[in-house]
Amino acid sequence: MNIFKNKYSIILRMLNFLFFIFFIYHIDTHKINTKPSSKKYENNIPLFWKLANKNEISSFRPSRFIFNNYPIAIYKDSSTDSVKAISDICIHRGASLSQGKVNNGCVQCPYHGWEYKNGLVENIPGIPNTKKQSFGVPQFEVKEINEDIYLRPSFDLNSEKGNTYNHTIYIPPEADDDNFVRVTGTRHIYRPNNLITENVLDMMHISYVHSFGNTLSPVPFKIDYEDISPLAGKTTFHYTSGPTSMSRLIGGAKFVIVENEFHLPDATVTRVKANNIVKTIITHCYPIGKNESILHYDLYRNFLTSPIFDPLFEYQMKITLDEDVDIINYIYDDYILGFMSNKYDITQVKYREKMKKFMYD
Repeated sequence: MNIFKNKYSIILRMLNFLFFIFFIYHIDTHKINTKPSSKKYENNIPLFWKLANKNEISSFRPSRFIFNNYPIAIYKDSSTDSVKAISDICIHRGASLSQGKVNNGCVQCPYHGWEYKNGLVENIPGIPNTKKQSFGVPQFEVKEINEDIYLRPSFDLNSEKGNTYNHTIYIPPEADDDNFVRVTGTRHIYRPNNLITENVLDMMHISYVHSFGNTLSPVPFKIDYEDISPLAGKTTFHYTSGPTSMSRLIGGAKFVIVENEFHLPDATVTRVKANNIVKTIITHCYPIGKNESILHYDLYRNFLTSPIFDPLFEYQMKITLDEDVDIINYIYDDYILGFMSNKYDITQVKYREKMKKFMYD
């Protein structure tokens, strides 16, 4: 009986192996097949999201990122000196490709050594005569701008499935202005990315939440909104400068202008102008999952530009984010939409309108 079972088991394994060989050699060479299915990512907003800084990416081992519950392996292809992004899930047995290594521009799975070039299978050690580049995992479009990595997580370049939308990635003018210096940072926040983005766009909370807020003049005396594009909007707030504010003490400004912008899908701009002094904070927030996000910030300034002052501004951003998180952690999820003012909350209102219109159009 045991002998019969053993023979049956061997025959079954041989049939499975022969079926796999048949699949490899008879796959349609005119159509690239990739797994997981496009249903896993095609509902993502088809725009470029800022995912990382270039110094986080290695040419020796992929880095693992999660975008909207989908794992992505990002690595530097030294053969082309470019950054690549592919699904982190090996098509063979589901191992994490980011736990493997990069060899000559190929990602090698740590489990059985399968190698992927641009997401397509290049080599299977156990089956050396496999047709190359005929099947594999999704590859996503990447752009590198000012040492930052932007990803379109909605379209598979290999199978050509998913959604795209032609748009220009927002780059602030300060990035190309030699009068400005930049400090950067990242914060892992366990709240939805849209809530975090709206908090950054909310000017009315500053005087009540933040230790640097202008409590003597918390309400702007003038507000102007303008549409920049179908994907962007801008509100200009005019304030009276507080007597102990940085704008008054350093810039000698009696009035402060705050330009508050959003650029879909993830960028916000808070540009504070006090005479000739300008401080600009850019944020990008992407979803790890429904209630978990990564926030990137870039703070530009044209004053106190010596590197010795960088820790001061890094500390200010830490305190600012600490204070923000303390508030948004206790916002009730059922009431996130809230009752919005078309005057003081105009930036968030327009952000929601444009995001909704883009999603449904």
